[in-house]
Amino acid sequence: MAKKKPPLYDMEACLICGRWYPEWHHVYPSDRRKISDREGCVAPLCREHHQGRHGVHQNRDLDLWLKADCQRRWMEREGATVDEFRAVFYANYLDEE
Repeated sequence: MAKKKPPLYDMEACLICGRWYPEWHHVYPSDRRKISDREGCVAPLCREHHQGRHGVHQNRDLDLWLKADCQRRWMEREGATVDEFRAVFYANYLDEE
């Protein structure tokens, strides 16, 4: 089994509003949840920005922004291309690539 990598984000405060003690959100869910966890693609979100009315589970724009931001961070950390990201996560969230 592959070694678990550290999170791409500082996990102490909500990425959106800065509230302390956030919940962990697996950026790439469902069938890619284990990959998200292994690759450090978890984001700190307060209850409102995670499960609330304006959170990533209700707000598609916020969800897609987070997926693209996480992809950029992962690619930078790994020195990877869009194709290499796609090989791991089976998707691409960057418009320009």
